Amino acid sequence: MTSWLAEVLAPEALPRHLSLLLLAAAMAMPTVALLRVVALVSGIVSILGATLIVHDPVGLIWAVVLVAVVATRIILQSLHQAEEALTPEERLFRQRVVPSLTGSQVRRLIKAGQWRDVAAGTVLTRQGEIVRELCFIARGMVDIMVDGRKVAAIASGGLLGELGLSTGEPATATAVCAAPVRYLAFEAERLYGLLDRNAELQDAIELAIHRSLRDKLQRQNFATAHVGSASP
Repeated sequence: MTSWLAEVLAPEALPRHLSLLLLAAAMAMPTVALLRVVALVSGIVSILGATLIVHDPVGLIWAVVLVAVVATRIILQSLHQAEEALTPEERLFRQRVVPSLTGSQVRRLIKAGQWRDVAAGTVLTRQGEIVRELCFIARGMVDIMVDGRKVAAIASGGLLGELGLSTGEPATATAVCAAPVRYLAFEAERLYGLLDRNAELQDAIELAIHRSLRDKLQRQNFATAHVGSASP
């Protein structure tokens, strides 16, 4: 009995007692988030005890497993919460433009832009002038005019200015708001400054521009073919 008590109260047993106490306390936490944090601390204490105080390879292995599992769940939950925090407009931007990015990455990208609300008749780009912004149309409709004639329209979820921004050449058309429009504007220099520092964001935006240009070309080809077939 004395030997057992001495073993329990031995200084080298303190880390194990603390680890198990924290693990028990984790079960009493009022939220899952707190439970995971306390369990993570318990695993870390166990790792320190198994490596620095007593040689316990079996305990070390299972403590590492515990820390890895709990840390993974905390990270995944944090990413999920970042996605949930997106507004409906931000979620639309992510779905239509950068679906490969996480919620936190989308937030970082959006911070480089500026939300604007403009009235019908506002000109967003003008034919023959340099395009200085990439625009995401979140609400409303934008008419695309070439030499005063409407040739296309961009609805909610579409991009505007991607061709001029990519080539640096003047706009080939004028974009006029056909109704009140809310859009997210990315000033070219600030956007490229961010993309140069983040390869994942750069890849996502480049893919979005390529996809937008491809879709617009397909619609234009379809419209041209339709007009040609309707001609006598």
